[in-house]
Amino acid sequence: MAADRYYQQRIGMDPPTTGLRNSPARRMDLILDAPKKTTNTMKTVDKAFNLLNYFTISESEFGLSELARKAELDKATTLRILTSLMKHGFIEQVDFSKKYRLGASVLRFAKIREATFPIASTVQPWVDWLAEQTSETAHASLASEDALTTIAIAEPARSTRVFVDLSQPLPFHATASGLAYLAFAHPDVAEAALAADAFPPHTDRTPRTADEMREMIAKVRQRGYAVGRRSFETEVTGIAAPIFNAAGHAFGAIAVASIASRTSEEVEVSIARHVVRAAIEVSRALGADSHPSLLAADKAL
Repeated sequence: MAADRYYQQRIGMDPPTTGLRNSPARRMDLILDAPKKTTNTMKTVDKAFNLLNYFTISESEFGLSELARKAELDKATTLRILTSLMKHGFIEQVDFSKKYRLGASVLRFAKIREATFPIASTVQPWVDWLAEQTSETAHASLASEDALTTIAIAEPARSTRVFVDLSQPLPFHATASGLAYLAFAHPDVAEAALAADAFPPHTDRTPRTADEMREMIAKVRQRGYAVGRRSFETEVTGIAAPIFNAAGHAFGAIAVASIASRTSEEVEVSIARHVVRAAIEVSRALGADSHPSLLAADKAL
């Protein structure tokens, strides 16, 4: 601390045990150290949430070494974070394999979210309707900081269909849902997404630059819905429209993911008509009005 160093460096002896401990210099030193402690705590929280993001439907369990390697952390740090998450029920360890998986607290918070802000139960009937009308996989998602999270899925009866992983984040730049969201999100949100250092490719048709993204977003905003042709998966065409909140900004999207080889231009238009109609109805059910572009598309399609 500043006062301790003063005594050691200038006076050549350890500081007294009383008096100076409550001095203005000591209190100032504690104040200056506080931001450092807060920053370190926030970094630890970020690492904890980052670990949770690695758990998906296809990769639901991890050993310590495997998870540390994925997260690019040392094993000691990974174990310390996992232990803390286990203490609060977000992670649990499988007895026979000693691997880690998501804990029951995740479900508790999900139930609280749905009970207090029931989006999934509002969206699901329209997702089911989309799958029935288009004979393709339908899904809805909500935006987080850098991707969309799927909250509802419905699959058609046909055997050949697109599989949507409920736990896989949908990148803003690579998916129709992401483009539909960014085109009608709050301007600050869109600009933050476009300021990203890189746009990782998922296929050879994934947009790679901010300029490409701006051009695509402008088209989506004018048309009212987004089309992603083989931009996230090579055999998938996505068609999506935004879901709005009461403030008039998009906060999610509803979409259809179809097999690209059977999605002709005529089929694409037909799917878009149903997607736009579903998006308008979901927004209305949530007490929000849709953007004029969607209303115009609903009449034109």
